[in-house]
Amino acid sequence: MPDLSSFPVTQRWPASHTDRLQLYAAPTPNGVKASIMLEETGLAYEPHLIDISNNESKDPAFVSLNPNGRIPAIIDPAGPDGNPIAVWESGAILIYLADKTGQFIPSSPAQRYETLAWVFFQVSAIGPIFGQLGFFL
Repeated sequence: MPDLSSFPVTQRWPASHTDRLQLYAAPTPNGVKASIMLEETGLAYEPHLIDISNNESKDPAFVSLNPNGRIPAIIDPAGPDGNPIAVWESGAILIYLADKTGQFIPSSPAQRYETLAWVFFQVSAIGPIFGQLGFFL
């Protein structure tokens, strides 16, 4: 079993399945991007609800995982070279999971960069608009 104890967030939100990818998120537009990608790639994961209405994303344990204090964030116990890795921000998580699984991102450089342009458009334009809609409604 992988040892995730070097990640303080696992003290606040303990992992029941340390061999699975750990998802720290909430049911928001950004939070569901990561969970949808995890479902679509078929990776085993364990979700941890970060209650942003109670400011849990600013908890020091969570901030140790994502210094920006925002969801989503993941810990992959089987990261590069078999070592655990933390990844935060929805776009970075999407790219990481696509690269890890070889799904949803082309290997051809021209097609890869076209796909990345759409990912960045989504996270910098469409995503924030949905976030504002949810906040102001």
